[in-house]
Amino acid sequence: MPMRTVSFRTFGCKQNRYDTDFLRESFEKKGFKVVQGDADVVVINTCAVTSRSAQKCRQAIRAAARRGAKVVVTGCYPQIAAGEVSRIPGVMVVSGVRERSRLPDLVLEALERGEPIVDVKPHVQDEEFEDTPVERPDLTRAFLKIQEGCGDFCTYCIVPYARGPSRSKSPESVVEEAERLVRSGYKEIVLTGTHIGLYGGGGALPKLIERVSRIDGLIRIRVSSLEPHDVTPELIDCLRLPNVCQHLHLPLQSGSDRILRMMGRRYDVALFMDIVRKARKVAPDLGLTTDIIAGFPGETEADFQETLSVMKEAAFSRVHAFKYSDRPGTRASGFRDKVPERVKEERVSQVIALGRELSEDFHRRLVGRDFEVLVEDDREKDGLLAGFTRNYVRCRFPGDDDLKGKVIGVTVQEAGPTDVTGIPRR
Repeated sequence: MPMRTVSFRTFGCKQNRYDTDFLRESFEKKGFKVVQGDADVVVINTCAVTSRSAQKCRQAIRAAARRGAKVVVTGCYPQIAAGEVSRIPGVMVVSGVRERSRLPDLVLEALERGEPIVDVKPHVQDEEFEDTPVERPDLTRAFLKIQEGCGDFCTYCIVPYARGPSRSKSPESVVEEAERLVRSGYKEIVLTGTHIGLYGGGGALPKLIERVSRIDGLIRIRVSSLEPHDVTPELIDCLRLPNVCQHLHLPLQSGSDRILRMMGRRYDVALFMDIVRKARKVAPDLGLTTDIIAGFPGETEADFQETLSVMKEAAFSRVHAFKYSDRPGTRASGFRDKVPERVKEERVSQVIALGRELSEDFHRRLVGRDFEVLVEDDREKDGLLAGFTRNYVRCRFPGDDDLKGKVIGVTVQEAGPTDVTGIPRR
């Protein structure tokens, strides 16, 4: 019997990308050949953080089914809507975010039986972290999941229902996986999770970062999104470590204290800006990225203007903007004073435009200076290579084909709203 082929489509966060890397290796070990594009089996790792992301996942499921593939749906979307997903024509296996290691066996069973399987395990209190080590990440940056789950239950957010309660990978297992990745040639490790500030029950993350930083040969450690209320002085001090990237992703969501309270966020603007100032004292070239939600229920024009004002004060290096999206089952879905769709569109457009201005302002400050770049992307249409600096600025430059995966010095020459361009140092 010819070897079955499998391809993967990933939506959503860095955590999902890590999970897909694990699934890719798991399917290979079960005898599948991983390919790009059309395949006998298409695994779609889904996101459900907004209604739009769930819609994109449904479109991808239907498109794969139309091409004749056996479709496997996993991740957050089926975890909160298994019945809805299983009713989409062409879906062969439905699983959630628990017991991912079983997915290849479920697919083989479904292929043998010739009938669909729905296997979505509900979350339980005190569930343990499922260790899913990745040997060969798909990017030159290696994502390493150290934590999963969240218990904050922000009023707009479906993630705690999809990912379950917080649980953490043991420090020994984190170090072991990081050491293996470094031996395999990865120069940068990104510590990721659903709410990594909760790692180890809270307060343990700085100690873990310091421990990982001592691994011989590890050039860069990057920490993914941190909730502002989790950023302690000890975490800020980690920016002093020579191989910790000078980059923080701190979701602001709104610049209005009133809206932050309605969102159930556990900080106010004053605390947020205090963290920003303290971090920049330690890391003057800090890349500061954020998320903004426009059009939360009850958001007035004055609230929105406060958000734009805080964006300018924080001088973000990159802004991810989202329209508020009702998620059934969350408290905010029942809030009154919904912002009209037209107004949400106008506001998110303003956030995007201001975010581009702030990015270009940040990039201009880098012109004429030298930075280390981890070469990541394949050659682009204009012939340039691309990669990221330590402060998470995308840098494009001319270079040889054998540079991918290497760290090189680049002098920045031009700045734009999405990236900078430069030339390699001699």
